Order: sequence, then C-alpha cells, then structure tokens
Amino acid sequence: MGREKKRKSIHYKVATISNQTQTLQEMLEAALCDQSDAHYAANRMEKINPDHDSICRLINHHTVFQGMFFGQLVRFESGRSQVLMTLDEQASEYSIDTITSDAVAGEEGESESEKVRRKKEFIDSILYFGCLDNHIVLMQSQALTSRELETHLSWLLGTRLSIMARNSALMLQDKITEEVRAKVERSPVKTVSIGTPVETSEQQSGDDSGESVSKGVQWVPAGRGADILSAAMGADWFNRLKLDDSLDEANLQVQLKVTYLRKTSKTGQQMLDNIAASMRHSHDDDVVVELKGGGKLLGKEVRLNGHLNVQATNGIVDESDLYHQMHTWLLSKIDDDEIEYIDPDGDD
Repeated sequence: MGREKKRKSIHYKVATISNQTQTLQEMLEAALCDQSDAHYAANRMEKINPDHDSICRLINHHTVFQGMFFGQLVRFESGRSQVLMTLDEQASEYSIDTITSDAVAGEEGESESEKVRRKKEFIDSILYFGCLDNHIVLMQSQALTSRELETHLSWLLGTRLSIMARNSALMLQDKITEEVRAKVERSPVKTVSIGTPVETSEQQSGDDSGESVSKGVQWVPAGRGADILSAAMGADWFNRLKLDDSLDEANLQVQLKVTYLRKTSKTGQQMLDNIAASMRHSHDDDVVVELKGGGKLLGKEVRLNGHLNVQATNGIVDESDLYHQMHTWLLSKIDDDEIEYIDPDGDD
C-alpha cells in the first residue's frame, strides 16, 4: 500500500457531565496517569458483553498534544481468527484458510513466558478522539462510534475508577451549527422522524441441558430498531411475529415519528426539542427534523462535522498528523464562534 492521503470524516461533540466540577479532559488525564490503577492497559479493559468476555475495548495509546488530550479507543476479540487467501499464480483457484492470533509468530529471541505475557490479538476497530476541556473531536469507525465512546468513558471514569460521582451522568452531545440554530429559533421543532433498520446479531444456540456444545447459529434482533419495537410491542415481539424469512435477510425497517396536532404546550414543545437532541448517536440518514414553519433538517445538517485528509501508511493512520489536524480544526471552529469556548484560565 505505502503512504497515501485518506479523506476522513470527523465529528464534534460536547461532553455534559452532571454533578461534576472537573472537565472530561481533567478526568481522563487523572484516569490514565502513572499513579492511576488504570495506568497499565490490562487494568482498563472493559468486557463489552458479560456472556462473551472475550470481546473487549479500551483506551489504548494516549497523549497530550498542544494542551489537548488525544487517545485511541480499540476493540478486539480474544482468540479471533482472520480469513486468509493465498494468491498463487500457478493455481487454478486460490486456497482460503484461517489464521489465529495464537499462530502469529512472536518477536525474534522472545522466550515462551514473554510470548504468554505479550499475547497478540487482531484488532476489530479503532476510534480516534481528542478532548479539550469538554470539547470532543472524533474520527469513528463502523464498529466504534460516539455511542461506544460515551459508554466506555462512563464505565472507565465511573464504574472502574470512581473518578466520576455515582450520581453523575456523562453524555456526548451534538452541537448544531449556528445557521441551524437560527432556523430552530425562528421555527421550533414540530416533528422528529427516526428511521432505522432492525439489525441482527449472531447467537449460538445450545441444547436444553445447558451444555456448551453449539447446535447452530440463531439470528436475533439487535440495535436501536429492535429496541423501539420491544418498547412498543413487548420484549417477545419477534417470537410472536413468527417471521417466515430468515431474520438476516428480512430487511426489517422501523420508523418512529413524534409530532403534535394543531397546538402543543410549551412543555410539549420542549419535549420535542429534547427528542431531536437525544438522537445524538443516530446515523445522519436516519433522522429528519421538521420545523413548525415548514422546513426540514436532515441529520447531517444538524450536526457540526468536518473532513480531513489524513496521512496513512499501509492502512495505519499517522496519529501525529491526525491529532495536529484535529487540533487545528477545533481551534478554527472556536475562532469562528461556531463553538463557544470558555478558557479555564479566565481568558476568552
């Protein structure tokens, strides 16, 4: 592959933390400092699913660059295998095999005990983020989005380290552009439409005796679409529907529409505005906000996003280049007054 420039999307979020005086940046630096219980990476791995403790995520590499905290959120599955195809010019067809992380050779001269201690794993996904006080810039992936970052930060700072108070709540909220803010002030939100597919996840099905021997794979509903249907129809909605098609081929789609008829109270209007804000983790194409005056706003128009041309070598992002561009982009938005920034030292 070599070196190349890749166009990447970045997203702005602002961290709101209830019952907390410290900024998110201050808490992150305290959580990962040399004196912290989570200084060693092994002590800050979050098990994503209690039923499958092999799937983990953690803030791996982290640094402070020009006064801004940067880190990479990494997701991996222990013992995962990768499919490998051998391109043989003299073969009538290419052979396909799997390679496990255990089969990856250790470094030259490494002892058996060092190989055990320095176990290798294939990475599923990486999310990169920068934090200046409570301002967040992130470059997400398909498997790791702002939702996963928000959840992990809440776990690390709250459950794992108790830096965040027990009655605190952390949210990474969207910041709408000033142009959109002006539209919403002139014409309040009337309708919020959220359309999202019913995703599926793979679940091993065992026998009635509880033995771990797998009898096959079952596709079960997952994601926001499944959550909406469960809330509306009950937790067992999928079993009661008895769909004939295989769920992974059913292409189910859910649309939730919240609106009001003729008039709404001030409280009701505020509720609709809050619903629009609460869709912070939805895909841009899944959300449509209709204004009382007749206009429409798509998800990508509501959020403050940007694009960077990031240097990469053999598919691996040059983090120094990325962090420099993230820092520059955030400061440009502050200078243009698109983001309100209060200097903690008292200077604007």
